[in-house]
Amino acid sequence: MELSHRQLEFGLEFVRCVFLGPIDLRGLQATSLDLSDSRAPAVLADGLSVDGDVTMSGCVIGTAPGQSMSLGSETATVRDGVQGPRRVAEPSTEAPLRLADARISGSLAAERLRVHSSGLWSLFAPRLRVDGAVQGRALQADGAVYLRDARVAHAVYFHQAQVGGIDATGLSCGRGFYADWGFRSRGQVLLRGAVVESVVTFHDATLAGQHGELILSRLTTPRLRLDLRASPPGRIVLRDAQVGALVDDSATWPAAGRLDIEGLVYKRLGSLTPLSVKDRLAWLALDRDAGVSVFEQLAASYQAAGDERAVRTVRHARERHLRRADRLTGRVWGAVQDVLFGYGYAPRRALLWLLALVAAGSSWFSVHAPAPVKGSGQRAFDPVLYCIDLLIPVISLGYRSAFDPVGADKAVAVFLIVSGWLLATAVISGASRALGRG
Repeated sequence: MELSHRQLEFGLEFVRCVFLGPIDLRGLQATSLDLSDSRAPAVLADGLSVDGDVTMSGCVIGTAPGQSMSLGSETATVRDGVQGPRRVAEPSTEAPLRLADARISGSLAAERLRVHSSGLWSLFAPRLRVDGAVQGRALQADGAVYLRDARVAHAVYFHQAQVGGIDATGLSCGRGFYADWGFRSRGQVLLRGAVVESVVTFHDATLAGQHGELILSRLTTPRLRLDLRASPPGRIVLRDAQVGALVDDSATWPAAGRLDIEGLVYKRLGSLTPLSVKDRLAWLALDRDAGVSVFEQLAASYQAAGDERAVRTVRHARERHLRRADRLTGRVWGAVQDVLFGYGYAPRRALLWLLALVAAGSSWFSVHAPAPVKGSGQRAFDPVLYCIDLLIPVISLGYRSAFDPVGADKAVAVFLIVSGWLLATAVISGASRALGRG
């Protein structure tokens, strides 16, 4: 059926119809379009303009089921290092359902739509404009859905949909993107650079196949749900995304090395089950190439929640992460600071070391009292004060110069003096770092 470039002042209804050839609606202008429960080998609707709703619920488009393909078949490295599909050559791209540059003043109803495709794309709709919602509940597509630079005023619903992948790079959506409650993709789902108000949710979603992964770099949304039904076989890329609240499930985190959160900004973290700060540090460790910024972001979220203990724990972990890239001498000195003072984030540890050294030294010198130095007066020997005087550098209580240990006693005294200087240096270094970096 050929209706291209027609200007109609009425709506079109082809309900439960069977078309033997493609439906050509390119450039058509009408008040509404209803193809409910119809069958056609293809629907070509580039440049379609409809003042009301476009209904394709229950349609079967395409001739026969084809082999499912993922978006990873042809990839290019973009500036942030993320592998994604190359921008397709639109005029030569084949898809059973085309809606490139279409304008729909109402909603696009594609519930229970079935699209057979032997190629990469099933639905090809770059720069689609919908003033209502895109209803894709239970949609089934052998190939992928192409929604690059689409603009949807309300929401995009893919509840229970089964697709070969989604490329919604640059999508702008006013009320949410719902790929949840049984959603299944056999290929990549891309929302790179998308701006979605309200929420982006993959709750109870499944990513299957070799290329089943989420590429959400530079996504902007107030709320992101990543509590999938199962761990994805591929990556989850959140590089440079900006999220108000991020909700996930530790049971469905990706494998180590398949998480990219460099540059991710969020205000709050949530999970289906309570997670400790150690669990979140394990989450950060899934990104093996992450820098210190991921620790700073996690610390900032705990700071906003008022959990100062968690903030110190995260920043302590950040220092350990930094030391891994140091030379051998730096790593050794870092290990000393970590053991003695926790890089400035475990101050009680230094006090415990001081008390332990005083107790050990006092026990020794209470049995092996050193002889007094001649001409030093009649100061009575106190093993506790003597050990404190040996351990604390600069300040003198007078006991160090009043007694002269020899032999093994001298070795113990020298050990305490060196330990005191080492402890003081580590404390000063760690404290200055903690104060300088917050």
